[in-house]
Amino acid sequence: MHKTMKYEIIKPLDTSWKVMGDVLRDLRYDTFKAMNKSIQICWEFDSFGFDLKTKTGLYPKKQEIRNLCGYNGAEGYMYNILKDEFTLFNKTNFTQTIQHASKLWKSSKYDISRGKKSIPSYKYNSPIFLNPNNIRNVAQNDKGYEVTISLVSMDKLKELGRKPGGFKVALIAKDNTQKTILNRIISGTYKICGSKITHNKRKNKWMLNLSYSFDTKEDNNLVEDNIMGVDVGIVIPFYIAFNNSLARYHIAGGEIDSFRARVEARRRALLKQGKYCGDGRRGHGRQTRIKPIDKISKIIRNFRDTTNHKYSKYIVDMAIRHRCATIQIEDLSNIAQDSNNKFLKNWTYADLQNKLNYKAEEAGIKVVKINPYKTSQRCSHCGYISRDNRQSQAQFVCLECNAKENADYNAARNISTLGIEEIIKEQLKDQKQEIAKEA
Repeated sequence: MHKTMKYEIIKPLDTSWKVMGDVLRDLRYDTFKAMNKSIQICWEFDSFGFDLKTKTGLYPKKQEIRNLCGYNGAEGYMYNILKDEFTLFNKTNFTQTIQHASKLWKSSKYDISRGKKSIPSYKYNSPIFLNPNNIRNVAQNDKGYEVTISLVSMDKLKELGRKPGGFKVALIAKDNTQKTILNRIISGTYKICGSKITHNKRKNKWMLNLSYSFDTKEDNNLVEDNIMGVDVGIVIPFYIAFNNSLARYHIAGGEIDSFRARVEARRRALLKQGKYCGDGRRGHGRQTRIKPIDKISKIIRNFRDTTNHKYSKYIVDMAIRHRCATIQIEDLSNIAQDSNNKFLKNWTYADLQNKLNYKAEEAGIKVVKINPYKTSQRCSHCGYISRDNRQSQAQFVCLECNAKENADYNAARNISTLGIEEIIKEQLKDQKQEIAKEA
């Protein structure tokens, strides 16, 4: 599976921004010219075959085209024509560039020949294409991440007075997902693919569109009909159930509550200390006073990151163990608004959802968000819905069939049901009609 993540190039680490910027601008301009000429050559190359077909009635074989122009395919033909004109490129990057043009032509030529599409053309802000072998030495340092990118030919390197090799640049990873991807590339879990460098004109920033691939686990023997439901709760953050099994699992919330209590106590103490702190914390005003509090904020972010990794991994591992092709989880979009929920309040749900999504994707599992409306009030045995079914936070007792369950387990079982949102709508409609008949 292939994916792409965009990273900002903060600065070059082994040259000045002026040198690096000039190189990138020149490459962008040459890419624009090379791509348009490549499209033109593709059109000319196909014309050889079209001319022979017009004369003989049959499209020529590769050997016939080779005898005519000396090449089996358009890419070799265009490389031979253009290689002496575009000498700035690193050779393999240049090959990547013309291959991109060739693929675009092949996907468009059928419609072009029938007048349904115009011949493709590129503008000045074309991306700079990178061969995967020219993106090397991704590493983490004290200030962030760095990578070495080979951009130009040996002749250009000599002209710049540089040794053979690439330009070392610093990248910024803005969130934990971006960091995780780079860390997995460093560890070898992800493999770098053909990528691009683009320029954001409005922000005047150069971006590395880093493409990477990983193997989805096809040996999990996932069953299409097996669905895992995940209920997000108050006392228990995550309760797990299955549509085709009575198995159940849960993640206790004590770890988070304990951590939060310790941190909040420490934060309050530091705030009080700031009022009567010594000269060491007063010397540079407010920023110096709140520095210890900023450090606590970093500890909280790291804890959330680690915990979200741990929880999302546990959920996916349970899905794999039960061979579930789908995870249905309560939609977390607006759940933090529940101010009465100690666990849910202020938690980083977007980050948790992202981690769950890509871990599940790697395992070949689909993640579906479920609207939690009435899932905690519906009986997972008979389907009857009533707010009175939920007699307490922990206990569920159905007024219709007298089934008794742990309330979180009952909700998780509902969430694991295929088409549960539509089922609940239909059940509510039927119950209203029944009440109307009795009246």
